[in-house]
Amino acid sequence: MNRIVIIGSANIDITHRGERFPSKGETLFSDYSYISLGGKGLNQAVATSRLSKKKNVKFIGVVGNDAFGEKINNDLLKENIDISDLKIINDDITGNAIIYIGSGNNNQISVYPGANSKNGDSEVKIFSEMADTISVVMLQQEIPIETNYKILEIARSKNIVTILDPGPPSKDINNFDNYLNLVDFLTPNKHEAEFILGEKIEGNELGAAIKIKNMGPKNVIITLGKQGIVFSGKENFVLPASKVNAVDPVGSGDCFNGALATKIYQNAPIKEGLDYAIRASSLSTLKQGASQSFPCLEDI
Repeated sequence: MNRIVIIGSANIDITHRGERFPSKGETLFSDYSYISLGGKGLNQAVATSRLSKKKNVKFIGVVGNDAFGEKINNDLLKENIDISDLKIINDDITGNAIIYIGSGNNNQISVYPGANSKNGDSEVKIFSEMADTISVVMLQQEIPIETNYKILEIARSKNIVTILDPGPPSKDINNFDNYLNLVDFLTPNKHEAEFILGEKIEGNELGAAIKIKNMGPKNVIITLGKQGIVFSGKENFVLPASKVNAVDPVGSGDCFNGALATKIYQNAPIKEGLDYAIRASSLSTLKQGASQSFPCLEDI
């Protein structure tokens, strides 16, 4: 069975919302708070599963032997995601994130990787052994970047389409240029694109995408929130965002990647896939939370 595999982080998100962020040394009451599933890898798995016509989505990750890990396990099963290779460990806790959302839906996020940092050679081995059954693999940088590099090498040798979200931004690898050269679709946001280039890109986002593509990836998509996306591949273009009254932007980039993966799996034209991903990610901002806000196939 050909499938979409996501290898990455699984977190629990603890979100606080208020009028503003606390200043240094200041304690503020939040207007409200909630706990939800999170982590870029987990979010992308949920988005992909909800938008897939076939139940062919597999998530490979690591969680702690704790209440957070148990919640992740149970909730992913409800999403019809194959978690037969979700590893549970005893020597660290499940990854978690503290999210602050202020006025204008601006957010600040602090992440403790926890068990995600143990995503390594055993997960690479699992991927390698099933590589002949995989069409698309999705990666992010909330797990060790060396793990990603090994997965990308295997994927290239097996002609598996790769989608890499380069966040959180990092160049902590000796052969960063070759790392990018192994990527089929690189999907940085504006901040991550600036990190990769080492320069500001305001006002020249499409030019930035072209520059990053020249560093090695086959296709580059810079996501710009309300400003839409810029794309550089066989052609270069800009697509606008959908107009919505956003409530919570957390996880919208992960929803974008999940939606894009489903269209790549279906061999859809790139503009069709990007339009679809923009619509899906926009819909995800209409509800609070990350993965629980993601639309289903019938919603788009």
